[in-house]
Amino acid sequence: MKRTDILARVFMVLVFVVLYLPTIFLIALSFNTSAKITFPIQGFTLDWYAGPLKPYEMNPSYIPIIHDWQFWNAVMISLRVSGITAVLTCGLVTLTALSLRYRLVGRDILFYIFLLGFVTPGVLVGLGNLLLFRILDITITEWNMIALDTIYASSFGFILMMSRFDPDLMLYEYTAAALRVGPLRVFRHITLPLIKWEVLSAGILGFLLSWGELIRSLWVVRGTGTVSIFLFVNLGVYPLTTKWFAAGTLLAVVSIAGLMVMATILSRGAK
Repeated sequence: MKRTDILARVFMVLVFVVLYLPTIFLIALSFNTSAKITFPIQGFTLDWYAGPLKPYEMNPSYIPIIHDWQFWNAVMISLRVSGITAVLTCGLVTLTALSLRYRLVGRDILFYIFLLGFVTPGVLVGLGNLLLFRILDITITEWNMIALDTIYASSFGFILMMSRFDPDLMLYEYTAAALRVGPLRVFRHITLPLIKWEVLSAGILGFLLSWGELIRSLWVVRGTGTVSIFLFVNLGVYPLTTKWFAAGTLLAVVSIAGLMVMATILSRGAK
């Protein structure tokens, strides 16, 4: 084996450790029998997920997840916000990517403006929108979070879609147009089938980014908020126990599953 191959494998192992070792510890500690965050683990249990509810225990840090109705309320809000964000991301990314293929006036400027969604610090975006909503006297609802999440996710989805566009896509479209096929039929029978995996992946990416978003949404939340906001608020009030590691594990499982689905879809599209 060449030295460069060995160095490359060592580098990949280091990257894996840095990225995923904290998540592995999070999942492992969520099964700890002790409420205190200790390592090594004293024993394995599922009580933090689906254990019995103790009537005398009112502290949310010690209530099993299955009995924490506020947590599940936050989960439902997250699913609703992330789902709508995914749909809006699909539409916005697809229309923008298809439009910027042409030599439009100011196309380069529009391209970089579109990328500002993830370049601009999240604190500035959240605070700026909060001030704007107050000046315009706009009532803050879930749609405010959806708007911020869509702008944020669309930037990543746009890069993903543009990098995987078929170079011959416009050639196919021009050929169909030369045969006097209508624009809607061209999009439905030629354009969309060729980019369907990228569109679906952009939607999944939008869901995942919205699912874990905290910094931007924190400024425009009312009530319980999403799961990330719910955990952030509760960890600032109640003690850190194994229960919160179990809640974080559920979030991580959804993100990992979504990432695997997206990777499978992109691999299928590449074939």
